[in-house]
Amino acid sequence: MSILYIIAVLLVIAAVISLVLSLLGIVVTGALKLLPGVFIVLAIIFFARGGRIDVHVPDKWKKR
Repeated sequence: MSILYIIAVLLVIAAVISLVLSLLGIVVTGALKLLPGVFIVLAIIFFARGGRIDVHVPDKWKKR
């Protein structure tokens, strides 16, 4: 194989990896932009249902 062929293959692989990482970055950035809205919706649901959290401790975790 010639050195130019190897360099071309490495450049194509690097371009594909760069594209995939860039698309993942866009997805993560989009998800982080939606996060405050999701928190607001969850807070509205939480307070609309009474604003209480009911936590039950299983009997096997209680001290004897």
